[in-house]
Amino acid sequence: MRWQNDEAHRELAKRRSMQVIESPWDTELSQVGTSREFGFLRDFWNLFHECIQSGQALDLIRDLASKSVDSIEPERHTATVTFWMESYLNEVYIFQCRLLDLIKFIQRRYKKDADFTEFVTEVGDSLAEFVQEQLAPLIKDRGAHVHERRHRRADPELAKLTLLDTMVDVLEHSELSAARKQSQKDAAAWLATQVRYFSDLAWHLFDEVCRGFADGILLEIDRIIVPLHLKDDPNALLKIQRSET
Repeated sequence: MRWQNDEAHRELAKRRSMQVIESPWDTELSQVGTSREFGFLRDFWNLFHECIQSGQALDLIRDLASKSVDSIEPERHTATVTFWMESYLNEVYIFQCRLLDLIKFIQRRYKKDADFTEFVTEVGDSLAEFVQEQLAPLIKDRGAHVHERRHRRADPELAKLTLLDTMVDVLEHSELSAARKQSQKDAAAWLATQVRYFSDLAWHLFDEVCRGFADGILLEIDRIIVPLHLKDDPNALLKIQRSET
């Protein structure tokens, strides 16, 4: 509402944005005073948008991984599959962190309003548990990649390919060359399958979180309900409802 109705705010936002666009290295923007309501809506949107960005990053990895594996030279095949495997595991981890942060933000902001306390606590806890359960295998795999032998325990196909690389390139067992070529295809196919599945799953989880909270904090006219203690105008909701009748 502030963005739509306050021309001075629109001009200020435009002017500050143009400063950064024209001189990104030289511009230092001072803090701008915000109301409690505007700060809440800004932070809500930022967390919401970060979840979208993580979902888009998983989609990007899905698309780029397939194209790069098909076109990369054979001697860099294993390194490329490993890179995309770890990239997508890391992005899944980031996605979970951001989605859980969004859930916590909603719970913390709304639970101080008695009308929402029970709803956001129950729904938020249930959604957080659901997200963690669905992504648990990937989060565990990421830990294996980061803290233990890379891909050895997290991805059997990649582990097999790495050993075949050693057998052929280091120990000179040329009779395994055909097996390695097939293993390269298998590792790439398994990577594509995993990334496609979990990219779709990420969007599903994001949708479920939004749907789960929407019943309690979103009006039928698609306007978010601001908690009472954060409203600039406590009667704003009543005015909106009257204007729609």
